Amino acid sequence: MQNITVACVQPRMTIHATSDEFAADARRFLRQAQAKAVQLTIFPELAGVMLAPPLISGFKLGFVKRQDQGKKPTSGFLARSLGRVAGTTASILGGGFRGSLERLLRKKSAEYLELYQETLGRLAAEYSTAIVGGSLYILDPETGTIRNRAYVFDVDGTVLGYQDKFHLTPDERELVAPGSELTVFATRYGRLGILIGRDAMYPELARLLALQGADLIVGIAAIPGVAYANVVRNALALRAEENQVYTAASFLVGPNLLGREDRDDYYGRSALLSPIALTPQADGVLVQAGTNRTEGFIAATLDGEAMETLRQTAPFRPRSELYLGSMGPLLAELYEGGQTIEEAADRYAPISVPIPADQEQEEAALAPVSAEDLPDSIPEALALGEEPEANEIHS
Repeated sequence: MQNITVACVQPRMTIHATSDEFAADARRFLRQAQAKAVQLTIFPELAGVMLAPPLISGFKLGFVKRQDQGKKPTSGFLARSLGRVAGTTASILGGGFRGSLERLLRKKSAEYLELYQETLGRLAAEYSTAIVGGSLYILDPETGTIRNRAYVFDVDGTVLGYQDKFHLTPDERELVAPGSELTVFATRYGRLGILIGRDAMYPELARLLALQGADLIVGIAAIPGVAYANVVRNALALRAEENQVYTAASFLVGPNLLGREDRDDYYGRSALLSPIALTPQADGVLVQAGTNRTEGFIAATLDGEAMETLRQTAPFRPRSELYLGSMGPLLAELYEGGQTIEEAADRYAPISVPIPADQEQEEAALAPVSAEDLPDSIPEALALGEEPEANEIHS
């Protein structure tokens, strides 16, 4: 991988009335990227969903937009109160933003995808940066199922491909189908792979991307709650270390307008991460956003030569050292069958063998004793090991 300057965008989930509003919001970040000569700009999971509102009925959109305005940090008491009323009204009218999005996907999915690709492709060409466009929910015409899908755009605006999310949240499972293919994108600056949301939690996916030559693993996420956002970011830090690659964490922040079971707001502190040995503070962080709850923009240059040197000379080299003993065939069997840890636990747990009675007696003799059973003094303890006198035996 050659040296590449990468940026992570940390935007707020916002309801835009028009696609021009979305583009203007994106340009705020892309102007910063242009000033830093960024070659790859990363938008987070569900960023593409913010292009759906312009295609939703104006009447219902008004209530949803009012709800969004009431959730902004700068909103006053009246705006927050009206926002709560608007949210309730939108839900009564048909599920709020989530319900409107589901209907849009059934009726105008092709139009929605065209708007997304045209808008992000135009922005990539305008600012001469490759873009990970952030994911959106979209109907896959080949399978007839909805996917959580992120597209990658080249610097001239052409689409390089897409990646689907594998591990869905409880809120997504009734709407979205999981992906089945893991793609590495050959960009003009290097090879990258994408992990969406909780996909970052699974070392196997990152390892497969590394096996396909990915030098950068891009993690994009929209995570409700501070704790789980930290979990995903920490997972991406581990993926960098165990595969000796760079990783990026781009988070969406702000109101969660799509959740059903979990309505916590989105949090996350975006960062560019690397193996600890390549970071000045020895913490694995090249650069990170200031907070986990407000908008932000970060950028850093990834040093391809330094990474290659680390792979060849570091005392810890997970890319070239792997010893599984007799566990290789077992892992192959587990992965081929798609078994989870819980599914495989009973099958591969140690077998309980009945203990013979005489062995039970031996183990009981060796069992720890309680404090009450111990002698009161050292002489008494020593006397326990003495042979009894003859008269004591026959008495």
